[in-house]
Amino acid sequence: MIARPIVNGYPAAMSDATTVSLGGETVKATAAKFTMAAIGFLGTIVFARVLGPTGFGGYYLLFSLVKIADRAVNGWGTAVKKRYSEVDAPSGELIGSQGLFTLVWMALAIAAAAVASRWLVSYTGLPEAPILFVVLLFAVTLFEPLDLIVQARGRVGASMWTDTLRSVLTFPLQLGLIVLGFGAAGMAYGLAAATFLTVPVLWYFIRTRPVVPTRETVRNLWSYARYSVPNSFLGQAYDRFDIILLGYLLAPAAAGHYEVALKLTVPATFVTMAASSGLMARVSHRHSEGEPLGPDISNTLSFTSIIAIPMFFGAVAMPEQLVVTLFGPGYSAAATLLVGLAAYQVAKTQAGVLTSVLYGIDRPDSNTRISAVTLAINVVLGVALTLASGAIGVVVATVVAETLRYALSAAVVKRELSTVVLFPRTLGEQVAAGLVMVAVIVPVERAVAIDHWYQLLAIIALGAAVYGVTLAAISRKLRVTIRGVVRSSRL
Repeated sequence: MIARPIVNGYPAAMSDATTVSLGGETVKATAAKFTMAAIGFLGTIVFARVLGPTGFGGYYLLFSLVKIADRAVNGWGTAVKKRYSEVDAPSGELIGSQGLFTLVWMALAIAAAAVASRWLVSYTGLPEAPILFVVLLFAVTLFEPLDLIVQARGRVGASMWTDTLRSVLTFPLQLGLIVLGFGAAGMAYGLAAATFLTVPVLWYFIRTRPVVPTRETVRNLWSYARYSVPNSFLGQAYDRFDIILLGYLLAPAAAGHYEVALKLTVPATFVTMAASSGLMARVSHRHSEGEPLGPDISNTLSFTSIIAIPMFFGAVAMPEQLVVTLFGPGYSAAATLLVGLAAYQVAKTQAGVLTSVLYGIDRPDSNTRISAVTLAINVVLGVALTLASGAIGVVVATVVAETLRYALSAAVVKRELSTVVLFPRTLGEQVAAGLVMVAVIVPVERAVAIDHWYQLLAIIALGAAVYGVTLAAISRKLRVTIRGVVRSSRL
């Protein structure tokens, strides 16, 4: 066993991103994501029904603004994550720089919220919007940078399970506050409280004393952050543009319909989120030592859409049944958005991996240019199509923009790393298994009237079983990967 050196009274945070099993950590993280999703989805159903489209949509309009406002801190955190994962990183100085940056940004955000308080209230429909904005922003700017540092050490499973703990705490806190009469504000206060409670857990996995950074460290960080900060802004503006636009052009209720459809498709991204978090640190470490990268990237691309593909086929097969059965007839308009958002998630799962690769090989500048182009396309098409066709227009624009993001990212990755296989055979096998799944569940769905949630879940379970068995039967790579992950979990 290799002893970790002691720095400033703490064990040095040696980067172990290449010593852990990427497959094993991805499975742990994906399991955490599904646990988190089960809790979050239950909360979504309860809160969407209790608050209605207007209150539910108002909260998510506010949360979208918070996620835009925290991008500077997140972008600096991405730079810290990149440098932290490199060989001989000054870990204490990196954490110290993050703390100082967060304090300065929060001071600016509080001043901005005070100036824009009336607009925040009118836009979200929440009387407490300015206070909620500041409380939520402070919570996420503490949590997210520490989470990134845990990922930089390769501990993706620990990162995701800590986030799962946050979800476990969030649901009862939000529910209790709503029962006490806080309404949509209870969702914000509940999330903030749960986030503050889980920050010490992340710190347990870091345990590196913050140190005031030297000028050399700051310069080294800035050389990366000058791209990762605008990239974070552009990426989040892109991700949340749809709901922000719907709130501006239409109404909070339209944002509520969109958020319900989006929540149904979120599990499609779990493998990508888990794998990309560990992949960036792994690619960064190996790139800094000149080691080959192609196999890790190709393997990740093989499985990153393994959930998104069947979810797309399921959305195509029975969109209205999914929305109305779970959320009620008041959200029936969300059914038309579901198929488009499911298609968007398929493209996103592939593009997300390539974005992480570009960060890992020190090409944040490419991500900046790609993000700027895709955001511009999304804005122009989104406004035009929303005015012409309503909420479905912004979804169509997002599908087009995300497909473009994938194509541009794939071109850059292939140019930089010619050994990467962008279209692994496993992807085609997943599409084939998805088609078999549809061929089975469509006749069943038409033969059985779906009036209750348990009938819907039975059909979903049948589809998942057909997809899983079919894919395992036709994909040798999947069987080999499962055996490898099981072996690594036993070690």
